[in-house]
Amino acid sequence: MRKAIFTLLIAIMITPATAMAFDHSYKLWNKDLKQFNQGGYIHYGAWQRNQTRLKQFLAAMQSVTHRELQTWTAAQRQAFWINAHNALVVIRLLEVYPAIHRAHDREWAIAGQKLGIEDIRDKILSGTESKVLIISNVLGRDTSMGPGKNLRILFAICEGTKNSPPLAAIAYTAKHLSKQLEQQVQHTLSMPSFLRVEPKLKTFHVGGFFRTYQRDFKKYQGDALLFERTTASDQGVLRFTFNYLDKATQDAILAKQRWPWRVDYHAAQRSLNGGD
Repeated sequence: MRKAIFTLLIAIMITPATAMAFDHSYKLWNKDLKQFNQGGYIHYGAWQRNQTRLKQFLAAMQSVTHRELQTWTAAQRQAFWINAHNALVVIRLLEVYPAIHRAHDREWAIAGQKLGIEDIRDKILSGTESKVLIISNVLGRDTSMGPGKNLRILFAICEGTKNSPPLAAIAYTAKHLSKQLEQQVQHTLSMPSFLRVEPKLKTFHVGGFFRTYQRDFKKYQGDALLFERTTASDQGVLRFTFNYLDKATQDAILAKQRWPWRVDYHAAQRSLNGGD
């Protein structure tokens, strides 16, 4: 009996870290978000001096294998890649903070492939396959967004700047993913820097974020009867954001549907959304 127990202990001791189950509750990432992220304002200086948990989380992400990822549900993969994107953005900025102009593209070995932040954002989370190593093999058969993208995911990926949506207060998880995405859109669009409507002037003032992803929002159909007289390139932005306005504002807009509406895009703000 003692020999069997001893053998089991030895087996546990020599089991490689890669064999450990990935933590889908994201405890490490959540602890860092709680300590260094206040309402989307990131305390880069303090985080830079305390990176132990962040490095542990990076190691955990890197330990995930291609085969393991394929066993996860689509929601688990979506949550993983959103959290991975945001964590890698923070890591890249912390490497050079406060000289953020020195931030450069780099890659990390995750899920069996060398991936950069842009790969995760533009290929994995957008559902395309333009990378030489087929990204769909990492995700499995289904991608996070695919045809008819889930635009809410765009609000979940943070670039660390004032142009991008704020970094969410907690990690995204498979169990609550849809609810979290909806709350993130609502929170972002409640910020005047992202959306402000002037019914009298028939104008939507939107952040530079919408200019960055204008092609994505252009494809949004929504209610085809809304904003019919508006420029086609702006209809998607208007129809999408309309869903998140209060009823009084919606009624004021509907009363002026006979005229074209316009979108006023703010200039992109590249400065950091945070500091020491």
